[in-house]
Amino acid sequence: MDINYKVLKSLSSNVVVSERDNNIYVLFGKGIGFGKKPGELITKESTIEQKFIKIDDSEKESYVEILKNVEGEILAISEEIISLAEDTLEEKLNSHIHVGLGDHISFAMKRMELGIDIVNPFLNEIQTLYPIEYSIAEKGTALIKEKLNVAFPESEIGFITLHIHSARINQEVSQSLKYTRIVKEVMEHIQDILGIKINQKSMEYARLVSHLRYALDRIENNKVLKNVILESVKTAMSEEFEISKKICEFISEKLSKEVCEDEIGYISMHIHRLKQSS
Repeated sequence: MDINYKVLKSLSSNVVVSERDNNIYVLFGKGIGFGKKPGELITKESTIEQKFIKIDDSEKESYVEILKNVEGEILAISEEIISLAEDTLEEKLNSHIHVGLGDHISFAMKRMELGIDIVNPFLNEIQTLYPIEYSIAEKGTALIKEKLNVAFPESEIGFITLHIHSARINQEVSQSLKYTRIVKEVMEHIQDILGIKINQKSMEYARLVSHLRYALDRIENNKVLKNVILESVKTAMSEEFEISKKICEFISEKLSKEVCEDEIGYISMHIHRLKQSS
């Protein structure tokens, strides 16, 4: 028996938003949207590729609003980027990205039309923390250039990266941005205390940035990663441990949470490596 989808909006010749059994689906297929008008039926067996995405019930209302307010070709690109991300990562992204990413791309394009510079002060941290998502975002901006003839700046690749990462871990983009901002501030604080400039392309930098990102999550959620060599660290790296305490006081102020000695010990070990390599 044929399964019919009712067209809500044709985003492009290859992407259609449809409805079936009170659910919303994004359908992909060559020529599937060509000449399609709202209300028309599409038969699954005839033109739909294997790839189709169901919008979660919690996002349905917001997605319908996005359909009304964002141009179809922008939404089509957004959906293609999401599809590319899911295929590359081999995992389903949280449904909130279908609302957030299209809205973000649309807003970014409007700012560019008005000549407003898009600044991303956390670009290096984003590249270091989320390299796979960054690579997908680069391909996504290449798609935007190809389909819409709009060249997004590198700063925007960073913001699209955050949307993809946040959808992977079911976190608000604002929370991912908050952690990235604090990581940057902590790294600057560490460099000030040590009186050094850390090579942002070095392995030591990447390790510490990555550790800090997950440490922030543990601290904020009251999780403890047991440090089995804590006492040895306090003895053998006493100077680094004292520096780490100052850094963790800074983190504590940012998160309004106490930082346990286990975390202080781990950061001491990273500081020790930094001092050795500088």
